[in-house]
Parts: sequence; C-alpha cells; structure tokens
Amino acid sequence: MIAMSDLFRVSLRQVVRQRGFGVILSIALGITAFIVLSVLGREIRYKVGQDMVLMGGVNVIRVFMDDRQYPGQPIREFFPATVDALRTLPGVGLVSRNVWGNKNFSLRGEGERSLNMSFIGIDQYYPAVFSVDLTAGRFFGDEDIEQRRRVCMLGRDAAKDLFGSPEEAVGRLLFLDKDVFEVVGVISGVMIGEWGKGGFLPYSTMIDRNWGDGKITRLFVRAIGWEDVAPLIRLIPDVVREHQSAPYLVTFTQEDQLKRIKSTFMWVEALLWLGIAASLMLGGFGIWHGTFAAVRARTREVGLKKAMGGSDADIMAQFLAEALCKAVAGGVFGIVTGTFLVALGAWALGTGFSYALLFSSSLGSIVFSAIIGVGGGLYPAIQASRMDVVSALRFE
Repeated sequence: MIAMSDLFRVSLRQVVRQRGFGVILSIALGITAFIVLSVLGREIRYKVGQDMVLMGGVNVIRVFMDDRQYPGQPIREFFPATVDALRTLPGVGLVSRNVWGNKNFSLRGEGERSLNMSFIGIDQYYPAVFSVDLTAGRFFGDEDIEQRRRVCMLGRDAAKDLFGSPEEAVGRLLFLDKDVFEVVGVISGVMIGEWGKGGFLPYSTMIDRNWGDGKITRLFVRAIGWEDVAPLIRLIPDVVREHQSAPYLVTFTQEDQLKRIKSTFMWVEALLWLGIAASLMLGGFGIWHGTFAAVRARTREVGLKKAMGGSDADIMAQFLAEALCKAVAGGVFGIVTGTFLVALGAWALGTGFSYALLFSSSLGSIVFSAIIGVGGGLYPAIQASRMDVVSALRFE
C-alpha cells in the first residue's frame, strides 16, 4: 500500500505536469462567487434592492385620512403619539409628516413672466424618505420646524424658472401672500416627480397660516426594504387606531411596481446561482474528462505498476488523488479570492460581515470541492484499477 504522503506528493506533481489550470480556475470561480454571495448576499440584495425601490418609490407607504370623501365628517389629523408609535414598528425606516393639500401662489420669474407655483408642507425627514438630492443650500432642520420659520425650499426646475439657476435661488426672498420667505435650499430627485417645479414649506409654518388642510392629514412611511412593505400595510391601520380615531384611514403603495421589481430581482438572483452551479459543474466535468485522458495516456504505466505488484487499490487511489488535488486546489484558490472580494465588497458597501459565516462557507467550499473531485475522478480511477495487465503493457 502506497504511503499517503507519497500518494499526494506524486499526485500534485502529476497535476502540475498535466497543467489542468482551466479546471482549477473554473472551480475557483464558482467557489469565489459562492463565498461572496453567501457572506455578502444579504447586504448586496439590500443595497441593490434599495436602489431599485428608491427609483420607483415602492418602499414609501402613503398613509392619509380620507375624511374629505365623506360629507359631514370632521377633518382628522395624525397625533404626535401616533407618529411616534409608527416609528417604532419593525421595518419602518422613517416617518415624515405632510400637510395634505397644496397652496398656490402667483410669482414673477425670470424675464418678468408670471408663474403659478404650488407649495406643500413637509418636515425635516421628507428629504430622507424620498432620497432627495440637495442641489444648493441646505435642507430644513429641526429648528425650522419647531420655530415655525418663514423659510422654503424649491425644486430645481422651480429655482431655474424663478431665478435662473439653483445657486442664484439660495438666499433670495419670496413674497407669499403677506409673508416674506427666504429660500434656504434647492432640491431634486427622481421620487419628487412634478414637485421639482414646486416649493416646500415647514409644515408647522403652513399650519399656522391654515394653508392646505391646515392639519397633518398625511404621513409618508418609508420601509427599510421591500420585504417590509406588505407587513407594514397590515400593521399601520391597527397602530393608528390604537392611538386615535381614524375611521377612513387609507394606506397606499405602488403594489404593481413592487411586484415587478421583486420578480426581476428574483430572476437576477436565480441566474447568479445558476452561473455558480454551471461553473462548478464545468469544473467537475473537466476533472472527469482530464482523468480519463490521464488514464489513457498512462495505460502502459498502469500495466507496469500492476506487473511490479501494485494493487488495484493503489492504482485507483493515485488517479483519485490527482482528481482530488485539482478540485481542492481550485477550492483553496477560490476561498482566497472570495475572502479578498468579501473584504473589498464590505468596504465598498460600508457594512461588516460575519466571520463565522465566512468560515463556515469556506469550510463548506472545501468539502464541496472534494466532492466534485471524487465525483469527477471516481469512475475513471475505477476503470484504471480494473485494467488487464497484459493488455495494458501491449497498449500503444
């Protein structure tokens, strides 16, 4: 019986001599992708998912009192305790207050043209809820809301229409009814849509002047991820009604767009895993084909070893060990590359990763690589061990 150390030393030498680097690379690529998706899969899904849902706004739930549709009903508003309770729900990222109903003003823009511009009341959380970009100036702060300051923000298109450019708009004054408001910021973003041509006031300032509804009758609830939207749709009405009367509460979200995004992302993820499986299967097939080729090329060597007393088990072990070395080499290379990419990906995503998960996935990768090697090399190794000595020695 050949010693184990000699067996793997000879096998490694044969692997280098055969130059089966394509097989090793194929397995390494599959293992690398497996480790990255296993360790960073959740973070990648979250980041990519956030980008997708933010583009469509499907993780923003609009909650409003629909009392206007029922004649004789008082216009109800959301209490501060209700808003605080919603912010504590699992899956809720942010909650923004909104004065439903806009206020229109006639303003004079560039070139002395007259513009009819709408303003809505928001709080300091609105930009974060809708992923608004700051083009110039600043967002509303806590003090703007609490002190009911006469300040406003403009959409980028509105700033251009009024003052020529966003930068020129900051610090300028607007005359809205009998009050003078200072423009403190200019904003833009995919999710604000047509409000790029409008303006934004502190909701407390609008309530003081009884503009719009004059009350907080709408909330924007931003879910952390798309998987949180459906549970929140069920929870929000119960939480609101626990804290106040809300007989005509309505929750609205873009359900159709959410379903399409979920379906698209599911197929993308399925294709990624299919690619990993295909890479590993290709590596297994390469080992199977390479071992068969090695057996055929070394048929006389097999016959000579058997003639000198080599057992069937020794012959099978040698070819099986060669296949195993190829697979494990690919697995080790894949683990090293995968670990590097996990660290790089965690840094790029601004998140951490689980060392325990990295260790377990690496250990699983080695085991799976060994299974691929054994599975791909077993049958050719058995064929080599069953060769007839005389026929093998006569093989040309």
